[in-house]
Amino acid sequence: MEISLEDIKKTAKLAKFNITSDEAELYTKQMSAVLDWVAQLQKVKTDIPAAQVRRAASAPLREDNPRIDEVCAREIRAAFNDKDGDNLKVKKVL
Repeated sequence: MEISLEDIKKTAKLAKFNITSDEAELYTKQMSAVLDWVAQLQKVKTDIPAAQVRRAASAPLREDNPRIDEVCAREIRAAFNDKDGDNLKVKKVL
């Protein structure tokens, strides 16, 4: 599926992106390739009855048993400089 250079420029403007003419041309080619790939995916037959879907019977589900490795937890706490009791203080991440 072909997308026009004007469509790319309009989309960039709506998204408040400043792009050069070279970038617009590159994005036009890349977006056309993505849309072609999506068109191929739409041709895939997905209406297979559930009875025909193979299930991984050899991979049984395991019970979730969380555990704490106390030695590892102690080493991690010891590596932190900034603590508040048992809580570890980290820098704010934005």
